[in-house]
Amino acid sequence: MSENTMEQKKKRVKKRAGKVVHSMVAQHAMDKAKEIRARYGPDIDYSVVLQILDDRRCIRYPLEVRFVSKGIEPGMFGKTEAVSEDASEGYVVSLHKSFEDRPDVLPALILYQSVLVNYGDLATADDAELFGSTVLGMDREAYYEQIVALTDSLWPD
Repeated sequence: MSENTMEQKKKRVKKRAGKVVHSMVAQHAMDKAKEIRARYGPDIDYSVVLQILDDRRCIRYPLEVRFVSKGIEPGMFGKTEAVSEDASEGYVVSLHKSFEDRPDVLPALILYQSVLVNYGDLATADDAELFGSTVLGMDREAYYEQIVALTDSLWPD
């Protein structure tokens, strides 16, 4: 087999493996979201999301929510960071301070970010949309539009 052919084969294998892994993450995120919705019911408000964050069956590691203005990059509504290199010590979701008094939108924002806690670097924006919309019982496109509108409200052109 020529070197060029072997290189092409390696690239195809990597792509397939990535697609398989991503497909597995997406499926697990969907299953976990359905499980959470079944456990916590159809009315998931901010207080229920805080209960979900404390439930290790739902969110793999401890997760604290903070409201800050500094450090949130333009075009983003928040960020998720590990407390230390040891994931078991937990994570912090930092949401833009302007959302602090908006409990109506916090479930969508927190659930979107929490996917990073459960799946780390394997998580994609698609996984976050799938997870958040399923937990909240929303149409995925409507959920996406809500996240975009909330983010855009922070960073007007």
